[in-house]
Amino acid sequence: MTSPSTSDFLWFCQLSRDGEFIGTKEKPPRRPTLEYVSSLIETAAEAGFSSLLTATNYHSEHENYTAAIAALARTRGAGLLIAVRPGMFHPAMYAKMIATAQNLFPGRVRVNIVTGSSPAENAMYGDFEDHGQRYERTREFMRVLRTLWEQEPPVSYESDVYSFKNAVLDPRPVVPVPLYFGGASDAAKRIAAELADVYLLWGERRDMIEERLGKMRELEKEYGRTLGYGLRTHVVVRETEEEAWQAADRLISRVDPEVRRAFVESYKHVDGVGQLRQIEMLRNLKDGDLTVEPNLWAGVGMARSGVGVAIVGSPRQVADKIRDYESMGISTFIFSGYPHLEEARRFGELVMPLLRGGQGEQRVIHTDVVAPTS
Repeated sequence: MTSPSTSDFLWFCQLSRDGEFIGTKEKPPRRPTLEYVSSLIETAAEAGFSSLLTATNYHSEHENYTAAIAALARTRGAGLLIAVRPGMFHPAMYAKMIATAQNLFPGRVRVNIVTGSSPAENAMYGDFEDHGQRYERTREFMRVLRTLWEQEPPVSYESDVYSFKNAVLDPRPVVPVPLYFGGASDAAKRIAAELADVYLLWGERRDMIEERLGKMRELEKEYGRTLGYGLRTHVVVRETEEEAWQAADRLISRVDPEVRRAFVESYKHVDGVGQLRQIEMLRNLKDGDLTVEPNLWAGVGMARSGVGVAIVGSPRQVADKIRDYESMGISTFIFSGYPHLEEARRFGELVMPLLRGGQGEQRVIHTDVVAPTS
């Protein structure tokens, strides 16, 4: 019998409109109100997820830090993995912001560092640094966070990127704040090996993941550190494999040609290696078949930036795919599905029991006078 999974499972906190279809010209129907975001967090917690990732981009309806704090104050249980772009904040100020959040909501705050893959999108924030400059700034940003969270105040720091004198961060976080970081470039891998707690990969072919994990383990030895490894991907699960593939096809059945053309046009502005790998994976598929490998589908990338693949299948197939990733050394999973609330519940009901155990429960009928509840 397979032992229960000890992996950490996270869901996605949608801060844009949510719906059953992606890539439509019309906005999805469900707005990310505070009530909806809070309900999503509570539903994910009930489904067995420990935390939810918030994205950070100008296309979202909400700025993610503000939305995260409001939602944390309104909910219990699951925490939030709050994404941040180093170009948006001075790290000394952000260290104080996150320390405050962790002290107000102990153990419910994590940080995902996002360097950014598109200069055109970064320009929306007034960030015009090139790829190399962005990664050097990211390294310094993470160093400052760790220094202020771990070192007794006052703290001074001097570098070509950031400088400050006699910063007093008191109190420091009552619970350590984990740093998550992803990136496929050599610079990103080195930053992760030096400073991250969890190195995140987007869903790719198995051989591509193995290659990256192999390189990271070499860097672990070089830096004398041990990392956790996480996978970010979508998931489409239904009671049967046939139903799952039908649901996947339905998800992209209303992709508008103009929306698709805009996505293809945006590719020329991308300089992030991870995003380029996702684009190339989609380009290499032939004859309209979006299957990357068994039970891994690239359809989401037709109309969504970032990770473009989804695990698709029956509960057993999805659980087996996750177990295979675990065998490679991945112990954190960040999933999403459309709409996010219903798909979080579906994953919790169909897949989580296969991973955590407890699927063999029998209903006991105590009397033949009073009918049992369903």
